[in-house]
Amino acid sequence: MMMMKTPNWRLMATAAVVSAALSACGGSDGNDGNEGNPGRPGGEPATEVNQLNLSVTDVSFDNGLPVFKVLATNEEDESVVGLQGMKINVAQLLPAGHKTVGDSTMWQVAGHDSKYGAAEIVDEKNGYYSVTFSSLEKAQLDPDFTRRLNIVVPAGTLTDGSTTVPQAEVAFDYNAAGAAADYTRNIVAIDSCAACHGEGEAIKHSYTNPQTCATCHDGMKADGGRTNRSLTVLVHDVHQVAAEAGEYPTDRAACNVCHLTSEPEADLALTEWGNWSMVPSKTTCSSCHTDNAHINEQPDSSTCATCHTAEGTGVVTGTIEAHLGEWNEAAKVIAQWGNTTELSYDAENDSTSISVTITDAQGNKLDANEVLPKLKRVEVLTNVGPNYPVLSYGTGSHQDAVVNGELASGTTIVDGNFVMPITDHDGNPLPYGAAGADDDTAFSFIGVAACTQGDTIVDCADVADPNDVANYTGLKANLAFVTKSGEAASKRHSDSLDFTKCEGCHNENWQIHKGYHSGFVLTDVAEGLTGCVTCHTPEGTYSYANQGAIEQKLHVTHKDKAIVGDCAQCHTSFNLDSFKKKDVINTGIVDGGSGFNPADARYGTPITATCASCHDYEGAISHMTGGTFGNGVYNGEKADAQLAVSAENCLVCHAPEVVNHGNVKF
Repeated sequence: MMMMKTPNWRLMATAAVVSAALSACGGSDGNDGNEGNPGRPGGEPATEVNQLNLSVTDVSFDNGLPVFKVLATNEEDESVVGLQGMKINVAQLLPAGHKTVGDSTMWQVAGHDSKYGAAEIVDEKNGYYSVTFSSLEKAQLDPDFTRRLNIVVPAGTLTDGSTTVPQAEVAFDYNAAGAAADYTRNIVAIDSCAACHGEGEAIKHSYTNPQTCATCHDGMKADGGRTNRSLTVLVHDVHQVAAEAGEYPTDRAACNVCHLTSEPEADLALTEWGNWSMVPSKTTCSSCHTDNAHINEQPDSSTCATCHTAEGTGVVTGTIEAHLGEWNEAAKVIAQWGNTTELSYDAENDSTSISVTITDAQGNKLDANEVLPKLKRVEVLTNVGPNYPVLSYGTGSHQDAVVNGELASGTTIVDGNFVMPITDHDGNPLPYGAAGADDDTAFSFIGVAACTQGDTIVDCADVADPNDVANYTGLKANLAFVTKSGEAASKRHSDSLDFTKCEGCHNENWQIHKGYHSGFVLTDVAEGLTGCVTCHTPEGTYSYANQGAIEQKLHVTHKDKAIVGDCAQCHTSFNLDSFKKKDVINTGIVDGGSGFNPADARYGTPITATCASCHDYEGAISHMTGGTFGNGVYNGEKADAQLAVSAENCLVCHAPEVVNHGNVKF
């Protein structure tokens, strides 16, 4: 399973509320219940609401119409009184085959605010809100179908006009008796969407919960149009367009970025996790396969599953293999080979060398002579100083040990290992610094790729073109360190990021930079950050104009793709002490200059350069570079920036935290 394995807490919480609060719905023993607590959770109502929590705690019926109790609390579990603008949607879940054989389940909007039967909302002034309906006759709710109450409270203020509240949404699924739904449509975990879009961040419009999207986008409204299509069609189309525009973190064809490909953990409660592969339909399939004549000529979905089963029929490829074959093949290849590496320094000759050993799936050594014909590439990227690399992109060490099944110049095989001397770009010894300093440490990022056909590693001579990305697979990358002094190696900080969050968007077998590099498959954040700075140095990369330093590149890339809007999507903390180990960072070029002319390069102090990669508007930069506040430099002469590094005082006032990015010390 190639997804974040974070339990879907929303689903679990809803299930817990349903089972606890509604277990007695639909029957009565004739006795009065226990006395309630009308003031729950007690005390004065909330005067500050940074987080709004909504939950449906009870369902009863009045003349056959449902009456819902909704509890609103803040982050301190205090009652929230005075909510305004609450929007109510009611939907029912049409079962599989509701029109023709082959139709998948889908939500049908039954009631929307007052359009279909007025929803009356009463604030009980204790955190509870009652939601009742005067009529749902137009909705024609089927007593055998699962129903959904979807509530949206828009961001705004309470009725006092001054207390602000964030947007909150909740979807509550129930049956005709008001009890927990026996069945619901839960194909994709909410956490899968949050992995890229961010927990609590707007996905589209102002809505943050994909269950809200699914409830409204049923594709049945009379007005038609692109946005009226069912969510199953719309979501594929949106991601396809984004992928074609280069705004998606991985290939849209990797269905497993969103969908599960094997039985989920029990607590995830995704009963329809396999729907995408087991219930093919003309409508859904055509959302990606827009020009497929075979799909378009089908009158409906009645015969799709006859041939297109999940596992295949022996004649027709199964839907899983058709959509994930290439991805699964790559995963099998990546699991076959690994590598171990060792950097060494020879003081007598002031020289550095690296030894790379290819290993099998169990970690056993494979003889270099035997694997050489099958290796597309073994590349070694080396720099000095993990926290503030000394070598620029142009002067750094970018060396190949193996290319297309043959040893590169200078590489030898010693005791079954690939051994190669490491120099800078011009063939000089690495420029180590003083003992114990950051630049006393050299570090190498090793990328390995094997020639492949399907899920099999083959000789590169047996593929039509070993340079075609379809004919090779990037393998797990690796890191190696050595110091000139023999003291412990300096390491770049990596305690502020959670690598599983990277995998949540990109998948665990994503081959980054495949094409002009071997295709690095990363396994942890330390490897990723440290390895990447061999090229993404403080001087940028191949152009001074592209904000290529790692401190900027990660922020700029994710910001430009409009995916990351919350630091917590990647960060677990901020290691502010890391700035003490940095110096000036390339931030761009002079107006009208060339990105390839060092004289046109411009620089910033480390904090200003890093923060401006997101906060790049004039007011923020002016604040960061002010003579009293900030004292930083942005897009200035390198010498001016170097002089200002020690004077940069942003952290005198600012103490940013992941949960409160704007936190200050007073």
